[in-house]
Amino acid sequence: MAEEKHFRNVVLVAHDGAGKTALTESLVRCAAPGRTKSDGSTSRLDADPEETKRNFTLTTHATYVDYHGTTINLLDAPGFTDCFAETERAMAVVEGGLLLVSATLGAKHQTEQHWNLISDRALPCIAVVNRMDHERAGFLRAVDSLEKTLGVRPVPLQLPIGSGPSLKGVIDLVSMKAHLYGTNGKYGGWRPAPVPPELLQEATTLHTKLMEAAAETDDKLVEKYLDVGDLSEEEIRRGIADGTRNRRFLPVLATAARIGHGMQDVLEAIIEYLPAPSYIPTVTGADAHGVSQTRKRSAYEPVCAQAFRNTIDHFVGRLTALRLFSGTLKVGATVLNTRTRTEEHLAHLFKLDGSTPIEVKQVEAGDIFAMMKLKDTHIGDTLCDPANALTLTPFAEPRRVIAYVLKSPSGIDAGKHEEKLASALHKLLEEDPALVLERDVQTGEVLLKGMGQVHIEVAVEKLKRKFDVDVELSLPHPAYRETITQKATAQGRYKRQTGGKGQYGDCHIHLEPLPRDGGVAFVDEVRGGAIPKNFIPAVEHGIREAAHEGPLAGFPLVDFRVRCFDGSYHAVDSSEMAFRIAGSLALKNALPEARPVLLEPMMKLDVTVPEEMLGDVIGDLTARRGHVVGMEPTPRGTIIRAVAPHAEVMTYAPELRSRTQGMGYFSIEFSHYEEVPGQLSRKIIEERTKSGAKKMKVQLAQ
Repeated sequence: MAEEKHFRNVVLVAHDGAGKTALTESLVRCAAPGRTKSDGSTSRLDADPEETKRNFTLTTHATYVDYHGTTINLLDAPGFTDCFAETERAMAVVEGGLLLVSATLGAKHQTEQHWNLISDRALPCIAVVNRMDHERAGFLRAVDSLEKTLGVRPVPLQLPIGSGPSLKGVIDLVSMKAHLYGTNGKYGGWRPAPVPPELLQEATTLHTKLMEAAAETDDKLVEKYLDVGDLSEEEIRRGIADGTRNRRFLPVLATAARIGHGMQDVLEAIIEYLPAPSYIPTVTGADAHGVSQTRKRSAYEPVCAQAFRNTIDHFVGRLTALRLFSGTLKVGATVLNTRTRTEEHLAHLFKLDGSTPIEVKQVEAGDIFAMMKLKDTHIGDTLCDPANALTLTPFAEPRRVIAYVLKSPSGIDAGKHEEKLASALHKLLEEDPALVLERDVQTGEVLLKGMGQVHIEVAVEKLKRKFDVDVELSLPHPAYRETITQKATAQGRYKRQTGGKGQYGDCHIHLEPLPRDGGVAFVDEVRGGAIPKNFIPAVEHGIREAAHEGPLAGFPLVDFRVRCFDGSYHAVDSSEMAFRIAGSLALKNALPEARPVLLEPMMKLDVTVPEEMLGDVIGDLTARRGHVVGMEPTPRGTIIRAVAPHAEVMTYAPELRSRTQGMGYFSIEFSHYEEVPGQLSRKIIEERTKSGAKKMKVQLAQ
């Protein structure tokens, strides 16, 4: 039986400005110089105009290199908070990560968010201090910031020789030899040299700390280190690999991606210290009967792959990126989509090199690959051997915290535009399931929900660029309600004579308020046949129909009970229609005495912020008419549990990000309805009246 191929699957994450995409490009150029430009361009990866415009990654881009017999799949994932759903999916299909920080800026608050995602998946990781060729670069300062910001134990594997324009190379603290860059004619390569005398003492101190960290990973190494006071280079490397894979510490490398320094060291560290796919020996899913099953991550097991990215193009069609967890796929094979129960025939298989698909004949377990023009494969779907179905767990639903109303631009055929828009949105949502489209049943508005303002803006730009569809964005209207605060009694009488058979209906009602979420209740208390039983449902229907538009501003009337206790009828002229109109009139006649008020939706927020920003965030919530109902300290910051009006938090996502330097995040969901304060209520009603939606007919309750 042939030996299975060697793979490393690695996600790269970083805060803005750390040079993550440049590092990815530089690694490819070092290992596969024929596939890259020599000008340091990152256009192969950040190829979308939306990314070029903003100068940061918005979607996960895949590329790969074959280095020393190992295929290294590199996923350049977004670092921006709005795009974390992409980053989390990328982390779900790899076994290791590179966490970049800038040598000038060190670890930032955003780095802490990335580390939280990495920790949630217990992903083995190597830190890379990049941009060592920049002015004011400080390697050990950046290492110290990792410890303070992330609360981890960083262990340098290298010590730079110089920095900024004077960067010459690094000291390998494992072998205690210098690597001098740019001296062997190979991009990203180096030649060995003795440790510079002026750095020998500092390098020796760091070498000792590295040796201690490596020894702590194994009892035998601890014993030898205590007895002998030293470990061999091979033992140190074994300890680093074990400590990295078990997340005992965070190894740290130094690079200058723009000029290619340190690329060979990074590639070798990925292979030596980050785990292969076999590190996690099995994959778990559900069989055709929904029973949990495990399968070995082996090329000799039945095929099982999961889609993690879709790209839809007018010319190419759908390009789906997948991770093959088990089995071997060859051109011509047939796979089953376990969600749709449809089969797909694989006419082509591809490796992804940024925006360029490279055709291959087969892929093996552990690899990342792509397929074109699949029928109906969504992100998270499982494709597997039809005779051995196994459905992998879909990716977690992201937190969508912002919503905008989509509108057709004025001056166009709305019908044709909406049809075109619906088709384009369907394709866009296949590309990005973090977006959700829904119609608000209460307001009738079409809402596009996402993870932040930039997320929504990018989606709209893609609609124009890829599908030639223009839309306008506006903030949604809060789903206001109206209710009553006092009891009232009224009569509704409808009488109409037209010369022939007339219309007659008459009912008397008691109107009373119900607690919040009480809905609309109707009670039949008519006695003695004052209203025949067959007309009572018509009275109720008329009352419920009239409640669709409240008396203040036309919002639905809720949380009240009607007791119909008396009435009269005509043996010839009474009808269901007449009693329906009578019921409607009775409710409208009772409302002025019932003192109606306006209700607004209140949202429950769980806001997580660093402790030092707690007071500022609480003050802002209070200014938004919110009130804090509790706080919970966690290792990642304090969770503020609050309730605030929907109208005040529709744009909370970008404002919280700005206020907390990108560190704050929150979840939001509907909580309940509360009465709108008097002065604000009048303002809302006046605006509604000006828009022509409803004229105020009764006085507000004081």
